[in-house]
Amino acid sequence: MTFIDRGVTDVVVIGAGIAGVKTAIELTKSGISNVILEARDRCGGRLYTEKLKSGVDADLGASWFHDCLDNPMLKKYFESGKIKFNFDDGRFSYFNENGLIDDNEKLKPIANEIKLYLASLYDKLTPNEDISVKEAVYRYIKEKRYLLTDYQVKYIPQLIRYFEMWIGSSWEILSGRSISADAHKGRDAMVLNGYQTVFNCELQELKDAKGKDNISAFIKLKRIVYKISWNEKSQLIEVYSKYANITEVYKSKYIVVTVPLSVLKLSSGEEGSIEWVPPLPASFTNSISNVSFSNLGKVFFEFPKCFWNLEDDRLLSMAKVEEEYYEACRYDKEDLCTYKFLKCRQDVPIRENEVPNGLDYTVLFMNLAKPTQKPIILALTSSPLTQYIEQASSNIIFEVFKPVFARIAGLPESSIPQPIEVKTSKWSNDPFARGSYTGVTIGDSYEPFLEEVLNPNKIFDGRGRVRFAGEGTIDDGNGCAHAAWNTGLREAEIIKRMINRAKL
Repeated sequence: MTFIDRGVTDVVVIGAGIAGVKTAIELTKSGISNVILEARDRCGGRLYTEKLKSGVDADLGASWFHDCLDNPMLKKYFESGKIKFNFDDGRFSYFNENGLIDDNEKLKPIANEIKLYLASLYDKLTPNEDISVKEAVYRYIKEKRYLLTDYQVKYIPQLIRYFEMWIGSSWEILSGRSISADAHKGRDAMVLNGYQTVFNCELQELKDAKGKDNISAFIKLKRIVYKISWNEKSQLIEVYSKYANITEVYKSKYIVVTVPLSVLKLSSGEEGSIEWVPPLPASFTNSISNVSFSNLGKVFFEFPKCFWNLEDDRLLSMAKVEEEYYEACRYDKEDLCTYKFLKCRQDVPIRENEVPNGLDYTVLFMNLAKPTQKPIILALTSSPLTQYIEQASSNIIFEVFKPVFARIAGLPESSIPQPIEVKTSKWSNDPFARGSYTGVTIGDSYEPFLEEVLNPNKIFDGRGRVRFAGEGTIDDGNGCAHAAWNTGLREAEIIKRMINRAKL
């Protein structure tokens, strides 16, 4: 294998997602030399848009500008006139095995009350005392059962499983303590002409700042970083990458690591893992072990014609009621629990040789026929269904969802047409993503990890040369594209200050 020393630059940025590119933009504008190393053969990270056969943009990664109350990236691109977006917060219909749920069953007000109940758990429970959303709802029902009808006791738990669509994990492992702390600020605007449009504008801004139109000069694709070491003699960080049959080393005064937390957590030897020499401090590795990663999945279906209600923006198919859980909610006395709750941090996977029934799982549909004027509907899934879907064939995927389509359309399965195209996300199978974004799992303790990444003064020479950015390294907007963008700005500003101080 050939070894090449690529020389010294001020900053090496690891990852060409929106956090890494934003970091490079701000550094370049300040005259600080930098290079981005990206493991994939493309830029964008978890911002990834593909075209459907009809020409409609399908965002397999980020789709929304979240937190519209406080989202500087949305304001920037609204004013630019380069994006098209839609607020998909109109009519929201819910379905169970009997079809459309009548608003007169009054499930939605109870769901709002349960959200307040869950929010109260954050101060009442420590991470070690944490319980799942499933158990928290059970406790709420036991306390307030005298105010609920039998119908509400049976179906309100299934409506609360809508939380699974926020995060991408099942309610078996979602943290009852932390789930409400993950709420968004304001509305959500879905990008219609592809989030790739946003990323490409950022990339163009970087090209303009560099004064070069060929990105290969400053973004090195297919560079798999496998080791980061500190050279005490030269006082430089050495970043080692593999490219085809070449091993390269890039040297710098500072680095910004923007890989997903799922990759940062990998054990040595796993694909995509990074060896640190000397090793990361125990306080860092211990804290990151208490932060989880989720698996929100997306499946785009394009049909010959629409067969669902075009007045709906969103349609939720509730998961099958678990009779044992329902009986416990209905009859357990205050000091008795007859249901055995799982105490685990990972969902039980679906066996590969089984074809699951989509009716057994929570599925949220986004009616894209309204904004696109095409017969397209998007299904959102959570773990463990996501991992199964992301490795299945289009025919199997349709088999899983066909009964769910029949439910939301009020039609027999035989009336559901064969889709023209099925396109799904693949994040759980991507070795450089290993999931969708930072999760909220039982026992998670995010604050100690955030303290470690914001103040990385125990790494290498203790001068904060190693920086971290990305959606998982910020509390405000955690898991969102604009939050990742904000962290790139944050870390660039910190490095600029450190470099300026060093010049004094």
